[in-house]
Amino acid sequence: MTESHNQIRFEEAEEHEMTIAFLLVPDFSMMCFSSLIEPLRALNRLVGHEYFKWIFLSESGKPVQASNGASIIVDQSIDQLTNCDAICVCTGIDVSYHASDAIIAWLRQEARKGRMMGAISTGTYFLAKAGLLEGTPCTLHWENQESFRELFPTLEVTNRLYEVSDKHFSCAGGTAAFDLALVWIAKKFGNSAKTAVADQFLHGTGRSPEEPQRNDWVERYSIHNPKLLDVIKLMEDNLEEPMSRQELADAAKVSVRQLERLFGKHLQNSPSLFYLQLRLERASYFLRQTAMPVSEVAVACGFISFSHFSRSYRKQFGRSPSEERTPEHERVENKPS
Repeated sequence: MTESHNQIRFEEAEEHEMTIAFLLVPDFSMMCFSSLIEPLRALNRLVGHEYFKWIFLSESGKPVQASNGASIIVDQSIDQLTNCDAICVCTGIDVSYHASDAIIAWLRQEARKGRMMGAISTGTYFLAKAGLLEGTPCTLHWENQESFRELFPTLEVTNRLYEVSDKHFSCAGGTAAFDLALVWIAKKFGNSAKTAVADQFLHGTGRSPEEPQRNDWVERYSIHNPKLLDVIKLMEDNLEEPMSRQELADAAKVSVRQLERLFGKHLQNSPSLFYLQLRLERASYFLRQTAMPVSEVAVACGFISFSHFSRSYRKQFGRSPSEERTPEHERVENKPS
């Protein structure tokens, strides 16, 4: 951008500075947080003015440790916040353990003041628990979507990278936060500013919200067999009520024996074991991200026998379903030396 072009953009935005209050929750994702704030910092430098400003908050006002172990010193506690345009909840792992009644009440209070309310990664859980997402599409990290839908069945949960409206925003996390920041920059300063910021980080000019959150099975396992891909999709869509091998084979228009060969050749696994692993992975998400009783988690993942669920879970992950409920940092602290 030329100097004159910068000045034009700056004059257009001068009366519309944006202050964002970032609520940092213990174990928040540093990747998400940095991916959102760094493009805004770069924009400020390019236009020569702090168009975007921010305040770091924690529930108590004390420093907050991210999931990577780094601690961030905050500016204020949530009760000390006096003015901002938007609030962004930054979270990460063990989200349900950190959604205190005080934070939820505070979010409701701030929403009543007309602030834009947003979240990145699993922070969407906080907004949903506060009742702030009824009637508006929202998104969150793919790993947490199934459990989130179980907890908030009336909400419109999408698989998009980000959702933005006049009053709300949500983001799937990771580098999708960078894409969200570029959307804000383009809206306020135009595509040339967005491109200039992206260039600063050796980044593309941003993904559309419709792009998939995760690599498909072709990318993850280098699978190109259409029949096998169809069967895996069927398995993912039927975790609560698992289909039999015969039903899967019939849907793929192959014999059960051919189905076994396909899984053995491309995945070095049997259909039954692969299906079981998908169900156990879903159970792990539910246990770590929701307060669902363990017995309900077992049923939601297609296990009729609780003992079978418990044995299978321990074999897969090296701990029981109830042990999975312990937050990661407590498991590390309590691990025998």
